[in-house]
Amino acid sequence: MANKYTALPVPPRQELEQLYASGLTQKQVGIHYGVSQKVIYSWFRKLGIKSRIPKNLNQNRENNPAWKGDNATYAAFHYRIESLRGKPMICSRCNKTDAKRYEWASLTKNYSDPFDYIRLCKSCHSIFDNVVRNFKRKE
Repeated sequence: MANKYTALPVPPRQELEQLYASGLTQKQVGIHYGVSQKVIYSWFRKLGIKSRIPKNLNQNRENNPAWKGDNATYAAFHYRIESLRGKPMICSRCNKTDAKRYEWASLTKNYSDPFDYIRLCKSCHSIFDNVVRNFKRKE
């Protein structure tokens, strides 16, 4: 915890304003000075620098720090497919439109490829998985 003996000196107002006006966030300004965003916020308050309203940054795919790419979980791959291609509403095998549940089924188990999926109703998906499972057993 900082006190008057350990606290870092506040940089000149003009320098802070210039960095902030260049488009950096408070967190990025903090990284520049080697301090946290909270310290920058307190410096801004102390110097009377008005903070911007935070914007929603692009957090899609590679821009998200939690992005795992091809190392994502099975559920994450299916979530990606649904967000990219939407919820399936018709079975590609039996053309059923009144089923209770539709799912995306991976054709070749290449889960990272969003176009390696086919939309199936629950019953056709079960049949498809059983056929694939039995085919692999025979090999």
